[in-house]
Amino acid sequence: MSIGRFVASPRVTLRGVYRGWWIVALAFWTQMVTVSAGGYVFGILILSMAADLGATQAQIVGPLLVNRWVSAGLSVALGPLVDKYGARWTMVVSAMIGGLGLIAVANAQSIVMFYAAWALFGIAQPGVGLLGPRVVVANWFVRKRSQAFVIVTMGTSGAGLIAAPLAAFVDDRFGWRLVWTGVGVLCFTIAPLSAWLIRRRPEDVGLLPDGDTPAEVEERTGGVTPAVPVVDTWTVREALRTRSFWLLTLGFLLCSMPTATIFLNISGFVQGHGYSAAIGSTVVSTYAFGSLAARPVWGYFLSRIGLHRTMVAFGMIYGSMIVLFTFQTQIVGLYIGALLLGFGISGTHLLNTQAIPDYFGRRIVGALTGFSQVSNVAIAGSAPFMTAFAYDRTGSYVPAFLFFAGACMVAAVAFFFAPPPVHPSERGGQRGDQPRPLSVPAATG
Repeated sequence: MSIGRFVASPRVTLRGVYRGWWIVALAFWTQMVTVSAGGYVFGILILSMAADLGATQAQIVGPLLVNRWVSAGLSVALGPLVDKYGARWTMVVSAMIGGLGLIAVANAQSIVMFYAAWALFGIAQPGVGLLGPRVVVANWFVRKRSQAFVIVTMGTSGAGLIAAPLAAFVDDRFGWRLVWTGVGVLCFTIAPLSAWLIRRRPEDVGLLPDGDTPAEVEERTGGVTPAVPVVDTWTVREALRTRSFWLLTLGFLLCSMPTATIFLNISGFVQGHGYSAAIGSTVVSTYAFGSLAARPVWGYFLSRIGLHRTMVAFGMIYGSMIVLFTFQTQIVGLYIGALLLGFGISGTHLLNTQAIPDYFGRRIVGALTGFSQVSNVAIAGSAPFMTAFAYDRTGSYVPAFLFFAGACMVAAVAFFFAPPPVHPSERGGQRGDQPRPLSVPAATG
């Protein structure tokens, strides 16, 4: 097979592996690059960027607020388009814009240029870091969706485990600008990979979700053509009328505040106790390792007790881990606290990506994600700025961290009252607020 035919063929498998798993690998890479940019690497470089640009911590973190507000606004418009046309070209264009934005960050000579560069990256964020990966993976997997998302969300942990110490090393020897140049180049690599691998749904190219073959489906169903699952018949309007959707949105909004903030401040928190920046970066890596190692644990919970109960447990555990970490001052306690905090946060990314397709089906993931992200990204995205603002005035992270712990506990309550809804067609056209039975884990698809 020629190279041109190989690249163009929509059905080709690489070394006999189902195309969906290569899409998962690409989504892992997109998460690693974008979370490095907007999170771990940014947190490592805060002090260096502030010193070079003559700015306070609040001024340096401020562009993340701009970035996330831009991202939230675009998510609403892009969501239905990605559902309808697929994520392929959205991810290609977004990766190019994102790379340009990060190169602009590396060359910013003033705080105004710094803000403008991050706004440009914010334009790319929904397509390459949020909607694109979520929608395409949700569409290529049903039965194995939880396993796929466990792998995808490991990319966020990989960002902290690999990118954070590497960024600290490069910053120490060559400066923060070279770090952003390197991350920008990595963002560019997503574009050709997306053009090559991404297709909207497996059915569009003659394949089936999860890599199943027609023979396997026939054996599993006894030769009876399965009906369209009720979970795939939801419309956006029907989903938006359910209590569960809005309680899910509230719960993940509350959990996203610490998710978007604490890891940015771990290094500064450690340095505030008299330890070096190098120690701070290793504590960040410990946190990332805890997050990475815990992904299969949350996946196990999903398969054993279901998505709904796992979300409730997650809110309570995450809040408790934040409290534990907040009151550590000795180096051993900081490492242990960071490891356990990583365990807690790892549930956020997995459960957030799993909830919408499991509750409402794979055909409206983009639209519902867009609606949920307006509040989630915009409000929760303000948390890093508010934390930096409070720190500049009090010299402590403790009040903000304890507030975040309380928010997670409230989120657990919201999740408790947000069981999987029943489709209106199963209830005579009424609102779909009554929960489905919880004996069958939603994560199994």
